[in-house]
Amino acid sequence: MRHKFIYIASLLITLSSCTYEFSIDDIEAKRKPVVFCMPNTLSDTTLIQVSQSTTVNNKGTNTSDKPDITFKLNGVEKEIKYTDKATDLLPANSYYVLGKLKEGDKIDLEASYPDMPTAKSSTVIPQAFPLDKWEMVLENGSYGREIQFRISFTDNAETKDYYGMRIVRNTVTHYYGEVDDEEKIEGIDLKLDEEPLLFNKVGFDEIFDISKTYYRDIYLWDDTMLNGKSYTLQPSTYYYEGYNDDEMIETIKFKICLYRFSEEMYQYLKSVNDINNNELGEYGLAPIRSHYTNIENGIGLLGGCNIYETDWIDNPKDKRN
Repeated sequence: MRHKFIYIASLLITLSSCTYEFSIDDIEAKRKPVVFCMPNTLSDTTLIQVSQSTTVNNKGTNTSDKPDITFKLNGVEKEIKYTDKATDLLPANSYYVLGKLKEGDKIDLEASYPDMPTAKSSTVIPQAFPLDKWEMVLENGSYGREIQFRISFTDNAETKDYYGMRIVRNTVTHYYGEVDDEEKIEGIDLKLDEEPLLFNKVGFDEIFDISKTYYRDIYLWDDTMLNGKSYTLQPSTYYYEGYNDDEMIETIKFKICLYRFSEEMYQYLKSVNDINNNELGEYGLAPIRSHYTNIENGIGLLGGCNIYETDWIDNPKDKRN
């Protein structure tokens, strides 16, 4: 089916192609500040990344001056710090603000360079994820044993809400002897066949069985299908009990991460997914998609997030063994 789809798309592109010459040298384009800031409730450090855009014809040069940045929390200006070296939490050449954030906090951010308009935006930290309970259950799947994550929550009917979920796996390999342990932490690709809230192939996606990917394995949804109701998510992943012999032993644990996004944060992440999954657009059969931005006079994102994380959860034991 996929080969047939590619053939049809190629034929349509060939039939519609034509020769057209143009020059971008005379295009009027202005450089803008590029701002990314995603304040959340999990960390006590808010990263602010500010840079300059490049025009399509590369006219003009980027200034070497540092940006002028203003960060206000609930109307009060906060001290902005800078690091030129990378740390465990921050990349090199980053600006940041210290202090824990909470539900309802409003952030106003401005950034400017000489000869550029002042980029500005605002966001509010949303309410906490409305979690009721969670559990991990071993099930018989299509190709063997699976771990099913059951996450129950209740939507608020009075507000428009935006949610996210990420499951993280931590695999520690312990070698007997003098070899150091190895640790691997990664987001996992979840099976969504039995999850109608997230498994929603329609149109061409359904016809051509096009699978969707999620940026950094963060699964997104809004409350359109919920409207104030309680719901239990049931994504799953394959079960692996870990390797164990005379030389090494693997220990596996999981962490459930649940998000409640501001609308700006949700729309940005959704736009990233739409771009990554726009396979029809690659063949000229769908519009070209662009990244969402809520930065006035600039490019980028200021979006708030309320995060809930479990502790590390032991890999379930298969009682059949």
